[in-house]
Amino acid sequence: MDGARSCLLCCRTCLGNGVSNEHDKSNPFALDNLLSAGTISVDVQESHLHCAHRHSSDTWHPVPSRQLSVYAEDDVFCKISFLTEHQFLRATCRLGASQRVLYIRIYLVPADLPTVQESLRHRSEAVLKEGHRHLQALLPSIVQDRHSWNADELPSINQPQNYFLPRDIDNRTMAEIYSDLPSLVSSTIAVGEEIRGLRSTLYEYQRQSVAVMIEKELSNQPVQDPLYIPISNVHGNRFYFQPSTLTTAHECPTVARCKGGILCEELGTGKTVMILGLILATVDQLSQPEESLLDYRPIMSPLAYRTFPADEYRNARRRAGMHKSSTLDVTSVPSLVEILLHRIRTWGDKVDTRSHEEQLEASNLWQLLQANTPFYHHYPVKSSPMRALGPSRTRDRVSEYPRLMHLTTATLVVVPVNLLGQWDREILKHCHSTLRYLIIRQITQIPSAKVLASDYDLIIMTDSRFRRESVKNKVVRLHKLKPCTCAPFPGSRVPNCRCPSDPAVSPLLQIRWKRLVIDEGHTSGNTAATLNYFVRELSIERKWIVTGTPTSNILGLSLGRKQDDDLENDTDIDSTYSLPIPATMDCSASDTSSISDGGTEKVWGMYDYVNLRKLGTMISDFLSVPQFHSDLKLFGSHVSAPLCDRRGPRIGAVKVLSQVMEMVMIRHRIEDVEEEVVLPPMQHTPIYMDLDAYAAKSYNAMQASIAINAIDSQREGQDYIFHPRNAKSLQVAMDNLSQGMFWSASDILFNVDQIRHEAPKFLARATAAKVPNHDMALLEEALAHAEAAAKDPLWRVMQQHEDVPFRVTGMDAAVFEAWTRGRLKDRSRVHDLMHANRLCDLRALIRSRPLTNLDRLVEEGRALDINERARCEKKSTQVHDVTNAAQMKKMVSEVKDELEVMKEKEKVYQAEDVPEIDIDDYVRRKLGHHAAPSPSNLLNLSPLSGTCVGPSLSTKLNFILSEVLEHSEKEKFLIFSNSPLTLAHIAEALSLIEIKYLRYTTDVSPPLREQCVMTFESSDTFRVFLMELKLGARGLNLISASRVIFCEPVWHPDVEAQAIKRAHRIGQTKPITVKTLVIRHTAEEAMVSRRHLLKRSGKVPRMTTEVGMRHFMENPRFLAATTEPERFSSSIQISLLTHVEPRAQNFTSTHTSEDSAASSAPNLKVINTSNQPDDIADRVLKRPRTVRFTDRY
Repeated sequence: MDGARSCLLCCRTCLGNGVSNEHDKSNPFALDNLLSAGTISVDVQESHLHCAHRHSSDTWHPVPSRQLSVYAEDDVFCKISFLTEHQFLRATCRLGASQRVLYIRIYLVPADLPTVQESLRHRSEAVLKEGHRHLQALLPSIVQDRHSWNADELPSINQPQNYFLPRDIDNRTMAEIYSDLPSLVSSTIAVGEEIRGLRSTLYEYQRQSVAVMIEKELSNQPVQDPLYIPISNVHGNRFYFQPSTLTTAHECPTVARCKGGILCEELGTGKTVMILGLILATVDQLSQPEESLLDYRPIMSPLAYRTFPADEYRNARRRAGMHKSSTLDVTSVPSLVEILLHRIRTWGDKVDTRSHEEQLEASNLWQLLQANTPFYHHYPVKSSPMRALGPSRTRDRVSEYPRLMHLTTATLVVVPVNLLGQWDREILKHCHSTLRYLIIRQITQIPSAKVLASDYDLIIMTDSRFRRESVKNKVVRLHKLKPCTCAPFPGSRVPNCRCPSDPAVSPLLQIRWKRLVIDEGHTSGNTAATLNYFVRELSIERKWIVTGTPTSNILGLSLGRKQDDDLENDTDIDSTYSLPIPATMDCSASDTSSISDGGTEKVWGMYDYVNLRKLGTMISDFLSVPQFHSDLKLFGSHVSAPLCDRRGPRIGAVKVLSQVMEMVMIRHRIEDVEEEVVLPPMQHTPIYMDLDAYAAKSYNAMQASIAINAIDSQREGQDYIFHPRNAKSLQVAMDNLSQGMFWSASDILFNVDQIRHEAPKFLARATAAKVPNHDMALLEEALAHAEAAAKDPLWRVMQQHEDVPFRVTGMDAAVFEAWTRGRLKDRSRVHDLMHANRLCDLRALIRSRPLTNLDRLVEEGRALDINERARCEKKSTQVHDVTNAAQMKKMVSEVKDELEVMKEKEKVYQAEDVPEIDIDDYVRRKLGHHAAPSPSNLLNLSPLSGTCVGPSLSTKLNFILSEVLEHSEKEKFLIFSNSPLTLAHIAEALSLIEIKYLRYTTDVSPPLREQCVMTFESSDTFRVFLMELKLGARGLNLISASRVIFCEPVWHPDVEAQAIKRAHRIGQTKPITVKTLVIRHTAEEAMVSRRHLLKRSGKVPRMTTEVGMRHFMENPRFLAATTEPERFSSSIQISLLTHVEPRAQNFTSTHTSEDSAASSAPNLKVINTSNQPDDIADRVLKRPRTVRFTDRY
């Protein structure tokens, strides 16, 4: 009554007589049962408000639903009226003391309101859609303020208002959301320091991850729905809100737990050993039958199915049509031994048999145990409903039999082909011999389903072999197989099953797998992946994805990254060269997402949407998280769509994504990992250098083609190489120019003859088109460089062979002319130039026959030249192809020899009394393998005893050789390149200086790659590992190397970081030195500069579309010609015939004294190797043609 007297909305009658308050507790929509969201204030001055003649239970008036069009803000009232009518909310109102502001209290109706949930769920689609639209406009304006809730009008104070839905802008990227996920700790499972069967001791964070994985697999407790976020009402009580549907609930709904997830610890933190720990900690747990609403699926064994009289076995025999089989023996009561044989196999980890395996194997019970593989029956789905309820009582013959599914304790692991050998090595390193595992290679025949289920704890196979099995998917044929009627083992009733399997059905489909693990499983985010289709066909209880890079924008590269970032921040990017790019240009011309700063909200673009779709596929399709698997569109509608709204992420959408990721992902924050693991320091240094004079001529010839193309096409139309339709050709040209930064030759001389011939036409067309003066000057410069190259006879003959020439001194002229290739022997040459493989052949000949005279050497050289040309003509290949084939054959032979040496060493360690320091030499002499040729005094009598090999015409190659010669005695090298041809050049040069190397490229078969990794890690003989960049991204462990060289800058920083992680990871004990080779005043230097600017911008676009790089490439300039091409820095000088240990080689620094001083300055990590002035103009690179990269090994 008092509330009515003070209410300014009440009419005189109500004020005089009083009005009653609503206090119907039985009404489910009573205000006390609803969520007190807050208030909305409406300006109603000069509006006539009608009295409702009643009060709600909060003493305020119900908001009137009629005569609202006269109000100034009638749109708000219309929304409230609709939402109230359809029970989305209730609202009450009260007029403020000034009678100008109407305060409206909003009470939201929770979706889990008792007794009315059914009616709330059955609202029509049209009502739900319209209600969602009104709520979306109304909820963000609800204020939670005590004064507004009480309709108190106070003077305006500049204080931030609290809103029902928080208005804080969350501009975190997907990678930042991932980084902010908490480190998970299991509340119910504890993993001790020792896991039975695991040789290694896990770090604490690794044990925590294993514990959380076990909890996820074993717990049947539901979890809170991640699509709801917690919110508070105006009184501070917690409710739950679903941002996608704008619904609320008193209690957070729960959903079924997923038995699996994504193990996405940082790269290099030991995910493989975590999985091995999980397998061994649960090694005896038996998979359980797949749940079914139609069938009762008891766990059976062959012995129990044939002989036990219990009802569950009798019904199973009847449904399979076996109840009258002559092979049944159900007349006698099972013996104690038979009961034990059944229980041991069906109880799993409840019975410890591993500690008694030796005794069991010595008895006759082991064979019976192994044969008594547990299984269950999977009945045909198309059976009639009545038949599904119980055993058939008809006498009809059974046309379809139950599908027999073997239960197993085994885990199936699918790995990329390049990681198969590493898994083998990790098992040998971390696990005791009690772990029974099988590696299925490309040509391995898969055992029967029964053998797989019984004999192994772990089966490992490659993803390609897994996909091959996917074609054997005729599961329906398993229902045609008759039940086993094989005779039992003598003296027992355990069936000795020898039934043949159906070759059209993979054995993998006949097992109920306990666990499936996909290593590097980010590929499962591809909806079209064959792997996903086959996984759906398999019966799997628990699924795990193992990856450090769940999506393209979550890369798991933080371990050890902070010290790398600190070093990079201290590193000065070469300031002698700057990009002429307007500062106002965006970082990317192709990125559709807008990066925000300050108070502007980030808009998630197509790149983010694609990564969300990949994550959704992993969760919904592969992992089959129950909530999302039952509705495959749920992730898109409730997670992706709210994030990718065109106006920015909706309120709470980022929080929902974080909760979904936390539900399926297992990881530790990097700061928690680094409390236990501290990696050695890493120093990353860009090495700036200049091209050799002859390489610069090739570079300028390429640039001439680009400049002429730009001016002749007037930078428009499809003839222009930068036209969007020429994207592929542009990328090919970029790859060729990158190759040219190392060394490149062209059998068509980079088109300089054609350019020279058509020069008048180019000039005439440019004059007719009235091109600007700067373009005319560029055209004339391009023609001049083409002319200079065309007139250089030595440069022309260099283009006839792709190998890198080396400078040679002290060689007899006749021998030189007989052994060098092509016209390099002409007297017009400035230097004696020979290719590395010819020098190696010449050295091998002299070492085998040191007293060979000059005439004989000349004859041998001519014969070699004739034979080489004949082989090329016969195989229709180039000389370089034949050379690389020989390289590959030699490497295969060396790997086999080294494996033989390592095996023999093991025998010697155990059997012979040889000092450890002498074992290597002893074994090699015993096997006839020698790491280095024995010195011979006769070599001093050779006519070529004074011959020396100097630097090559590739400055990058010279630097690599100098580094290897200086450091390879104590440290191993990883050398990365995008180009197999570059790695082939390095391989030839390493052979020349007699440093053992291994190659890991697409030309090498996967089995040989596997052997190369194992050999490099276990042998001290091989000092250099040459790796194609795209193969070194993930998974491989190469911690024996501590020096890393990138032959060219890597555009994507994360690709570079992943390659470095091959060496900079757990287990590494040495500091890591990384050097990236950069040609000054070219696109390579531009890449380093632009990448540094883009470092914090999130997504890095393609190099050919990034606006800064594109501006640089579209404005080509040239390198200044060296006036004295015969001058060169003597960075390498080695004797051809004498083998000298690496540190004893005669090499000198390529740095000038000025640059050496600069490189030693404090905090300066940039090394300059220039012999040219530093004021040369900016340069670009490209030619519109393809260099032949035909490396057939």
